[in-house]
Amino acid sequence: MSTDQTEWSSRQLLDWMKGRFQAADIDAPRVVAETLLAKAFACSRLHLHMHPERPASPDERECLREDVRRVLSGEPLHYITGQVQFWHGTFFIRPCTQIPQPCTELLVSHTLTLLAERGHALGHGRRAADSTFDPDFAAAGLHEVDSRLVQQQSSAVDAVDVSQEAGAASNHQPSLPTLNVLEAGVGSGAVIVSLLQSLPDSLGVGVDVEPECLNLARENAHEMGVAERLQLMLHDVKVPLSGAYDIVVGNLPYIPDREWPHNIDPGVLGFTPESALRGGADGLDVIRPFVGWVDQVMRSDGIIGLEHASESAADVALLLEQAGFSNVASLPDEDGLLRCTFGVWPGASKSVSEG
Repeated sequence: MSTDQTEWSSRQLLDWMKGRFQAADIDAPRVVAETLLAKAFACSRLHLHMHPERPASPDERECLREDVRRVLSGEPLHYITGQVQFWHGTFFIRPCTQIPQPCTELLVSHTLTLLAERGHALGHGRRAADSTFDPDFAAAGLHEVDSRLVQQQSSAVDAVDVSQEAGAASNHQPSLPTLNVLEAGVGSGAVIVSLLQSLPDSLGVGVDVEPECLNLARENAHEMGVAERLQLMLHDVKVPLSGAYDIVVGNLPYIPDREWPHNIDPGVLGFTPESALRGGADGLDVIRPFVGWVDQVMRSDGIIGLEHASESAADVALLLEQAGFSNVASLPDEDGLLRCTFGVWPGASKSVSEG
């Protein structure tokens, strides 16, 4: 971007950024360029195409220079924009935690599928969307989604239909009890906030070892209107927690040592805390002790869903079976990799005191 030129239009800025990103072998250079320009202009990507000659102010150009520098340094785009699209909303994201991925939406979609089969009425269901940020979703208060844009999102995860069918079913059934939801390793809060929004009668508890993650999850809960139904606590999930829960989900650190660091995306490696990613020799250093006590807080027919490395699917399934869970099954992500394992607790809650 030459400093000699007094005015730069949207079209010129996009061409300049696209050229820089192509030369640096950045994935999807046009999308990245449009995302950064939409951020600088505080508008949607659609608006950029409608106003290709819109000039940039000096402050906007300076913002773009800094963001382009960050992209070229390898920083993930979501950390630069501070937002990520997940399930049906746009969530704040910061480098204190990992960026929610499309496969993580399995924790939401399959949980809701199981509950719908039990007759629970759901809200906000849709196809699980690719979580690549699209500033069109940020245009009117961060989480107002244009249905035309939703239809354009691609994913291998089927929709949970929210339904007239579920609503009609609820009209002919007695009201079901309040669902208690626990997320272990709450991070940004995207999973539990999405569940609370889709389950309007539910209450949630989210725990994490990082205070900054709890603050981030709290911001997202407020933004999505579920803060009054979510309790956030500083807690190490290797240690038992008190309570009785109908739903337990977790995206805990799970990258095995043999994958670190050579098989990790450089952007993730350089900007996401190692503690949020590494799971020890076999990737189960956090998952194993968590599964070791979680049966004590499961209500009868409670659902558990855990994300894990694809190579750990059989090990996680075995851990759940040995802990007494039934109907254990591992689900594939959009690439066909087994990334989440679910089970159902067949017994009654044992309810323990917090350790």
